[in-house]
Amino acid sequence: MKGLEKLIRDMRKQLFPYHHEHDIERGCERWEVGEAEYIESWLLDQLRACHAKNGCDKDGRCGLYQYGDLAKRNHEICSEVMLRLENGSIKCSIKEDEGEDS
Repeated sequence: MKGLEKLIRDMRKQLFPYHHEHDIERGCERWEVGEAEYIESWLLDQLRACHAKNGCDKDGRCGLYQYGDLAKRNHEICSEVMLRLENGSIKCSIKEDEGEDS
């Protein structure tokens, strides 16, 4: 299986952990959700989980940075990226590498 296909399959399982793979495929076809949308959804879920785990919104600072100015700026950047992913102004695109195998 190609590396990208495996990556997308694993992201689908993460987003829908209790669904059968066939059901996920049918839902993808029915709602015309492409591989790029799975990447966007997975990325957005990871950013939200990171925010929640580190309590970033309480302080308005990113919990992953020690220096205050960097932590504050990264929180602003992360929040902006999440908003742009949600409203569709940031989109993922997929370009497969030639000869990619895993």
